[in-house]
Amino acid sequence: MRKFTIYNDDKTIKRILVLKLILYVISLVIGLSNFLLLLLILFILNIPLLRKSVFGRLPTDTKVLRKSGVLRFYESYEYLPKLKLDIYYPVEYFRKNVPEMTQDVKEDVLRSAKGIVLFAHGGGWITGYRRQPNNTSWYRYLVSEGFIVATIDYERGYKAGIEQLVDELEIALQFVKGIMKKQGVDRKISLMGLSAGGHLALLTASRFPEDVDRVVAYYAPCDLLDIWKSPSIFARIAAATTLKRLPNKDRYIYEKYSPLNSVNEKFPSTLLVHGLKDSVVSFHSSVKMFKKLRENGITSKLLLHPSGEHGFEFVLRDKRTIDIIEKTSVFLEGQVW
Repeated sequence: MRKFTIYNDDKTIKRILVLKLILYVISLVIGLSNFLLLLLILFILNIPLLRKSVFGRLPTDTKVLRKSGVLRFYESYEYLPKLKLDIYYPVEYFRKNVPEMTQDVKEDVLRSAKGIVLFAHGGGWITGYRRQPNNTSWYRYLVSEGFIVATIDYERGYKAGIEQLVDELEIALQFVKGIMKKQGVDRKISLMGLSAGGHLALLTASRFPEDVDRVVAYYAPCDLLDIWKSPSIFARIAAATTLKRLPNKDRYIYEKYSPLNSVNEKFPSTLLVHGLKDSVVSFHSSVKMFKKLRENGITSKLLLHPSGEHGFEFVLRDKRTIDIIEKTSVFLEGQVW
C-alpha cells in the first residue's frame, strides 16, 4: 500500500498566491491598456471634430461681442447633486452701464426678455460640458439678442444611461421654471440642443410638451438607428455605451429613444438644423423627423446647409451659416418666417 505525504509548505502557498496576484495585475493592466489605447485611437480619429466642437465659435461671435462682457450677469445653481446649471441674463442690453444686477434690474429683464432658452450641450452623451467654448459662443449670441439662457451639465451616458439623461433635462426644465416663477414670471421655456443635446431636447419636449415653448435641435440623431449607418466610430460607440445595447440585439431600445417615434399632435413648434455633409449623424435623420412633425400638424422648420459638416456653425463663415443662426434667434422669439 502506497503512502502519500502531504507537504503543508506555507512558503509554497504564499508563492502561488503572489504569482496569481501578479498574473491578475498583469491581465488588469493589459485590459486597461487596451481600453486606453481604444480611447486614444478614437481621440486621434476625431481630432478635427473635437477641435471645432470644443474651440470653435459662431461667425456672429465677433471680437467686439466677446469683449463686451455680455455674459457677466449670471447665476449658478446645483439643480441636482454635483450637477450645475447657469442662468445668463441680458442685463446690459436693457439697461446700459449697469454695475450690478439688483433685484429691480433682474425683474425688469425677466419681463422684457425675448424668451427663456434651456440649452443642452452636445458630445455624444458621454463628453462635453456646459462652459465649453463653442457652447459659450451660442450663449453670447443668444444673450446679446435679448434671451435669458440657462445651460446645464448632465451625467455621462456611460455611467447613467439614456433614461437618466432625459430625466435630468426634465428636472432642469422644472428647476428653471421654478426660479422664474419665484421672480413673478410664468412663461414657457424653449429647449435647444446640439447633436446629443438636441436629441435630449426633442425627447424631453415629447414627454412634457405643456412645459415647452419651442424646440431647436442642431444635427440631432432623431432616429438612433441612423447612427449605425454612419462612418463615425465615435458615434457608434457613444450610442452603444449610453443605451447599453447593440441594435442587432435590442432594436426596440433604439426605437424607444428615437424622437422620431415620440411625435404626436401636442409636440411643440420645432426647428431642425443639419448639414448635408454631416458624416457623424446623417441629415436624413432630421429630414425624417421633419416629415413626421408635418404629418402630425406641428409647426416646424428644417434648415439645411449644403456644405455643412457636424458642428458646421462653428467652422463656416458663409452667408448661409449666418442666415441659419439668425433664423434660429427669430424662431426662438416666436416668429415663423
